[in-house]
Amino acid sequence: MIIWILDAESGVKLLYRSFLKTDADEDIVSGFLTAFHHFSMVEFKESLDSIEMGGLRWVYILEEKLKLLFVAADTKHIKTEILLGRLNVIKNAFVKEFTPVWEKKGHNWDGDINIFLPFLNEIEDYYDQWGEVENLAQMADFFDILGIFQKILIMLRNVIEKKMYSKSKSIILNKIEKKFKTLKNQKDFRNKPELKNITFSKESWFNIKDINIIKSDTDLVFKNLKTILSDIINILKEEKGKNACFKYFSEEKIYAYLFNNMKLFKDLNLDTFLLELFLLL
Repeated sequence: MIIWILDAESGVKLLYRSFLKTDADEDIVSGFLTAFHHFSMVEFKESLDSIEMGGLRWVYILEEKLKLLFVAADTKHIKTEILLGRLNVIKNAFVKEFTPVWEKKGHNWDGDINIFLPFLNEIEDYYDQWGEVENLAQMADFFDILGIFQKILIMLRNVIEKKMYSKSKSIILNKIEKKFKTLKNQKDFRNKPELKNITFSKESWFNIKDINIIKSDTDLVFKNLKTILSDIINILKEEKGKNACFKYFSEEKIYAYLFNNMKLFKDLNLDTFLLELFLLL
């Protein structure tokens, strides 16, 4: 694995760490990566999150607020989802540690970059942890399941935003907030650090993208995500009725999503849960 942390605007390399043998000049590659990012933004109006190049798989994460570009590369036998998950862990840790530095520098990264060097130890610690993961397939499954729940949660938010009048929307969001607060106060939730990365607000909805896929108790995470999803569906049923929910879910293409991905859901043992939930059984 190779990691770059770059100033997204200037291309200045803040950190670089390679766990692969390579003859590439890290500074030249840093400039190329930034130029490629800008090209994709101009030509495609968005940052490309992954490409294959030079015999490696490359993934990108743009942190727009802090104007940072995180890049990782690895051999092609590492799945894109796994590589993105690892890079996201590094991104979250770096942002948490160095946001005060960004603010102190006047919202730029100019100046002495040696202050970032101690973070290399944290990157190496993460890499050692990943090296100890014996079952990469299990890790990939975890990442897939998080992606499925995030997708469905976004669809349900769209249902509430697009289909509800203000009064119904307010009632539903208040009930979801109350349910989530109750869940957070349960002993299992309070005592597990990884569950603190499941967040909710009425303004920004649910966020589960920051769950650390390495350090999590997967069974506990899945149990709580299922509870959250079930609570949302039950609240919608109570407020709007089954027939209206069928209509909303169909219009938001939730049923099409379930049908098109049923094989994946079956492989991940989610098929029965999702079918029973969305068929409102």
